[in-house]
Amino acid sequence: MADLQVTDEVLADAERLLSRLYGEFREVAAHRDELHDAWGSGAVAGAMGDFVDNWSSYRQKLLTRIESVGGLVGSARDTFRQTDQRLARAS
Repeated sequence: MADLQVTDEVLADAERLLSRLYGEFREVAAHRDELHDAWGSGAVAGAMGDFVDNWSSYRQKLLTRIESVGGLVGSARDTFRQTDQRLARAS
């Protein structure tokens, strides 16, 4: 089995990407009402409204999970840094 190799840069990039993704999902809610007029007829607007409401629930779950993964990546990054520093001192 190969040794685990993770750079601080990879973890920092993952944190930045997760943060950006979180922001994108959070901001999509602001566009909900902007699209209402584009849906046209009442039947289509009703169906799309139901879809958007359902999507809002799932989007919130995604936001929670993205935030959680971001925290885990941050913790892993801190742990790798601390371990690296301890190993450097021990050498």
